[in-house]
Amino acid sequence: MDTDRVRLCFYRLLQLFSTCAAFSLVASLGTGMGAVSHWSMFIWCFCFVITLLTFIVQLGEYQPSLPFSGKSFLFTYACLATAFCLSASIMYSITYIQFLPHSPFRDQATAATAFSCIACVLYALEGAFLWLLFPETTFYFATIHGLFKLLETSVACIIFAFISNTYLHQHQPALVWCVAVYSICFTLGAVAMLLKLVKFESRLHNFFPRFLLGQTMLSVLLYASALALWPLYQFNEEFGGQPQRSSDVSCSDELPSTLCIWDQKLTVAILTAINLLIYVGDLAYWIHSIFISLEAANQSPRPGESSQGDVSRQGALDVMCCLLRLPQLFCTCMAFSLVVDMGILRGAACYAALLCLLAFIIYATTHVHFLPYGPYRDRAITATAFSCVASVLYAMEVACLWQYYELSEVSCYVHTMPGLLKVLETFVACLIFTFLSHTSLYLHQPALEWCVAVYSICFFPAALTILGNLIGWEYRLPVTFPILQFLLTLLSVLLYVSALVLWPLYQFNEKFGGQPQRSNYMDCIDGLTYYICTWDEELAVAILTALNLLIYVADLVYWAHQVSVGTED
Repeated sequence: MDTDRVRLCFYRLLQLFSTCAAFSLVASLGTGMGAVSHWSMFIWCFCFVITLLTFIVQLGEYQPSLPFSGKSFLFTYACLATAFCLSASIMYSITYIQFLPHSPFRDQATAATAFSCIACVLYALEGAFLWLLFPETTFYFATIHGLFKLLETSVACIIFAFISNTYLHQHQPALVWCVAVYSICFTLGAVAMLLKLVKFESRLHNFFPRFLLGQTMLSVLLYASALALWPLYQFNEEFGGQPQRSSDVSCSDELPSTLCIWDQKLTVAILTAINLLIYVGDLAYWIHSIFISLEAANQSPRPGESSQGDVSRQGALDVMCCLLRLPQLFCTCMAFSLVVDMGILRGAACYAALLCLLAFIIYATTHVHFLPYGPYRDRAITATAFSCVASVLYAMEVACLWQYYELSEVSCYVHTMPGLLKVLETFVACLIFTFLSHTSLYLHQPALEWCVAVYSICFFPAALTILGNLIGWEYRLPVTFPILQFLLTLLSVLLYVSALVLWPLYQFNEKFGGQPQRSNYMDCIDGLTYYICTWDEELAVAILTALNLLIYVADLVYWAHQVSVGTED
C-alpha cells in the first residue's frame, strides 16, 4: 500500500506542476484575453488548489475525519479534473491561440495548452489507477448514470465559459431565461453528485432515485426550451437576431483577437443541442431501468406469497406517473406562457389555451388562423402544439394507470356510462364558458343572461356528482342515488331546452334585437381581425347548447331506465 501511496503522490506532484505552469504562462500574457481564456485560467487554478489540498490531506492522513469516503472523492475529482482540463485545452486553443500572430506570445499560449493536456492525461491515469486499485468499490462515475452526469456537467461548464460574456444574452429576457436554464440544470446535477459523494442518498431511500429521475426529466424539458429560444433570438431577424455571420462587426475584423460574437452564439447553440442529447440519453436509460423494474415486479410471487413484488411494482408506477406529470406541467405552462407573452389577449379563446383536452382545436380555429404570418402566429402555433402534446401525455397517463392498476377489474365511476356522460356534460359546459367569457355576447339582454345562468346551474350539479362519486358520498345520501340523479338530469334537460330556445331567438332574430346575417357585424367583415367574430361566437354557443342537450337527454334516458328497473325490483 505504501507503493500505491507513493505513486499517487507522484501523480499529484506532476498535476500540480502542470496546472501551475499552464496558469502561470497564461497569466504572464497580460490582459486582452476573452472570457473563455479567463474561464480556462479559472479551471487550471481550481484544479491546482484542489489537488494541493488533496495532497496535503493525503500526506497528513486526515482522511478519517472527512465526512465522505476518500476513495470516492479521489476518483470523482480525478474524473472531473480530467473533463475540465480537456475542455480548457480545447476551448483555449480554439478561441484564443489560433488568432495570435506568430510570436513569443503564441508560443507561450501553446505551451500552456500543452501543459493543460498533460494535466488531463495525469488526472485520467490517476482515475484509472484508483479504479484498478479498489475493484471492490463501486464508483459513481464508473456507472452509466455517473458517466452521463459527468458529461452533462462538463458540457455545461463549457457553455458557462461562453455565456460569461454577458453581451451574448443581456439584451433579451428569453436569452436570460436560457442562462437560467443552464444554471438550474448544472446546480441540480452538482447537488446530485454531492449527495452521492457524501453517501447521503442512503438516508433518502427510495426518494433519491426519484429525485435523479425528476432532475433528468426537468433538465430535458428546460434544455428543450433553451434549444428553441437561443437560436430563435440569436439568429432570427424578427426577434432581433443576426442570421448572417457577416452582419456581426466583430467577425469582419481583419485581425481578431478572439472568437467573434456570432461564432460564440453558434457554439452555445451547438453545445445546448449536445447537452440535450446527453440528457435525453440519460432519461432513456432511466426509462429502460423502470421497465426492467416493472418486468421484475410482474414476475414476482402472487399476492399472499410475498409483498415485495407489489412494493416494487408500486414504486415503479409512481416513478412512471412522475415521469409523465413533469412534461404535462411543462407543456401546459409553456402553452399558457406563450399565449400570455403575446400581449394580445383578445377574447375568450386565449384563456381556452389553459384547457388540455381539445384546447388546441379551439385555439387554432378561433384565434391562430386569423393571425398574420409573423412571430405572433409562430408563438400561437407553438402554444397550440404544446397543448396538443399535453393532452397526449394525459392520455398516456390514463392508459398507463389502466394497464398497470388493472382498472378494468375495478369499479371506477368515470369508466361507467353515467360517469362518461357526466364528464362530457361538464366538458361541453367548459367549452361554452370559454365563449361566454366574452361578456358582450349576452349583457344586453336579460333572456341571454338567463341562458348563462342555465349553463352555470347545470354545470355545478354535474361537477358535484363526479366529486361525490370519487369520495363515496352517494352511499350517505338520504335519497336513493338513481332517483336523485334522475331528478337532477331532468331539471338540466328542461333548463337546457329553455336555453336552446332563448339563445338563438335573441341572438339571430331581428324582432328580439338579434342579427340574422353574419355580415351585419363589423368584426366579421374586417380583413385584419385577430379573433373569431362575435356572430361566429354566438353560433358556436348555440351549437354547443344543442350538443349538451343531447348528452343530457341520453343521461336522462339512462337514469329513467335505472329507476324503472329499481321500481320493478
